[in-house]
Amino acid sequence: MFYQTEFEKVYLINGLSRSGNHLFIAWLISSFQDHEVYYLNNVYPKKHIGLYNSKKINIEHLLKQSVATCDGNDEGLSFDNEIILNKLVYKNNMIKLLEGKVKKAKILIISIENNFVDILDIVGKKFINAKKIYKIIIMRDLFNLMSSRFEAESKIIQNITKNIKDFKWHQYNTDIITFGYWINNYINMFNKNYISYNYNKFVLDIEHRKELSKLLDIDYDKTLITHPKFLRGSSFKNNNNTDVYKYFMRWYSYKDHPLIHFFMNNQELKDVMCNDFYFCLEDHNIKIKDYHIDINEYTKKIESKTKKNKSKTKSKSKRESKVESKTKSKK
Repeated sequence: MFYQTEFEKVYLINGLSRSGNHLFIAWLISSFQDHEVYYLNNVYPKKHIGLYNSKKINIEHLLKQSVATCDGNDEGLSFDNEIILNKLVYKNNMIKLLEGKVKKAKILIISIENNFVDILDIVGKKFINAKKIYKIIIMRDLFNLMSSRFEAESKIIQNITKNIKDFKWHQYNTDIITFGYWINNYINMFNKNYISYNYNKFVLDIEHRKELSKLLDIDYDKTLITHPKFLRGSSFKNNNNTDVYKYFMRWYSYKDHPLIHFFMNNQELKDVMCNDFYFCLEDHNIKIKDYHIDINEYTKKIESKTKKNKSKTKSKSKRESKVESKTKSKK
């Protein structure tokens, strides 16, 4: 099957969802030539690509949910940037690859989410003819990672309960499971066998992006920070990061959540966030590299904004009531 294809470069990526995975992937893809990138997104290794039995590759499911091509209106994902889109191969070529009919190819990117790091080694061993394999870990600070997941999951739950009246949602264990994955990934950040993409540093530090380019053997001058269209991801739209601190305040909406509260009171974790992710929480201040935020001031702004929104909502409902009563009186 396609494991026997002679690839010039294979990029295997493991990241927790909501860690800026697709911001990184789009940036990586942007450095290559048009129509040379084969890309499989959010793959379940055992279920989709026959991790323990290469003959059981689920081509139909991959094409529907995990493949991005330059000419396919795939249901699972799409890029809204033509530059990135044109880097991808044609759908016909992707089908041939999955069927094992492509002998040589330049670039393969496989994105895996929510796993322990050793999945990269297990999958990597399957590509017996690849000239170079890059194993990449995606990381983000715990405060904003967890909060982003809470937000996304609450929306998913709302949508499910709307469509299924009798649906009973169990207590979500994402906080426990994700924390275990995160610790495993964090420990391996310092292992030279892996390349680490640090979302916080990527957003804030051009030197981190340049260093990544060297480790990934790509031309930094060709890379593009873009906005990939994946569900409700919140990534850069361009290279301008004057308001970049907003990307690191998602946790504030969940400051009273037991897990976030635990993080805020755990000095060891806070030290890790500060030293390795540029996220320094000290008393009532946050320092995010060169940005400083006074939490008390931020609280006042949020409260003021909330009051204005409530006021607008009340005014709107009053106007609607007046219109409704006038309509009734005319009748």
